[in-house]
Amino acid sequence: MRIKTLNVRSAFKARFSRWMAARVKRKEKVTLNRRIIYILPTRSGLMFVFAASLVFVAAINYAVSLAFGLAFLMISIFVLAILHGFNNLNQLKLRGLSSPAVFCEDQAAFKIELSRFSGRNHEALELSFPDSHATYVDLIKNDQEPVEVFIKTNERGCFKAPLLRITTHFPLGLCRAWSVVDLDLQCIVYPKPVNFSMADLSGGSASEEESAFVVSGSEDYYGLRDYVPGDSLRQVAWKNVARGQGMQLKQFVDYVDSEVWLDWDRFYGSAEEKLSRICFCTVKLAKGGSPFGLKLPGLEIAPGVGPEHRAKLLRALALFDKADVGES
Repeated sequence: MRIKTLNVRSAFKARFSRWMAARVKRKEKVTLNRRIIYILPTRSGLMFVFAASLVFVAAINYAVSLAFGLAFLMISIFVLAILHGFNNLNQLKLRGLSSPAVFCEDQAAFKIELSRFSGRNHEALELSFPDSHATYVDLIKNDQEPVEVFIKTNERGCFKAPLLRITTHFPLGLCRAWSVVDLDLQCIVYPKPVNFSMADLSGGSASEEESAFVVSGSEDYYGLRDYVPGDSLRQVAWKNVARGQGMQLKQFVDYVDSEVWLDWDRFYGSAEEKLSRICFCTVKLAKGGSPFGLKLPGLEIAPGVGPEHRAKLLRALALFDKADVGES
């Protein structure tokens, strides 16, 4: 029985969401008014009305004047709760702001600016997306208040936020007033970084931090490492052995071009797995300060450095096969 109830509720919720999505127009700025504000009693409100009805029935049966007064007072309170709840949302202005990019499966933070007309207060506001935690805010001291509303991302690309719900239970929790708006909120979702050994980029035996820039060679002295049975005795640091520092081997490297290319063909896995591994390398190389570029099917971005270059590459990865991701 409970499963049937949940199915009916889910079906009704889905149908109501489709109806609401078709009704709500996409706007960058919205001012709430009586046409788009909805009010319904809460569970507490229904119990309050039921209690008022019982008091009224008892007053009729026993002809008690005080009972009539109490019943009328309770109904008046309920009506005032409706009016104040509506007024708490009425004339509230919302504007969508630019939102930062995030990695897939992280929480996208959509920025929204709330503002009011002079002399009006908006209290106990809840802003939320479907199946996400609400953000609570009061608009009392300041005429404008920027807030962030969060929702989890599950796919890379250009993520469009679902309908935003603004709710209030002000002042007594007897009624719930809400409105639904579409502020055309969007953000870029980068692929989820997946750990990838940087040594695979060069095939060298250097450390993970250096493997993209050096390979084993015989020209430049690089350092010492402990002797491993089977190593050539010609590279043993005999002076260190004479000082009693143990058997150590001299390492030599040949430095390669510091311009690293993240080439699509050098990564393994499915398309999404490749993008995730390239994303990991992009984030890691961006911290080093050395130039690196990107090669994707149909796209090549020249090596560069800096936050703008990092953002450019990550955006290309996010929109790969989803939109035009030219270098401009």
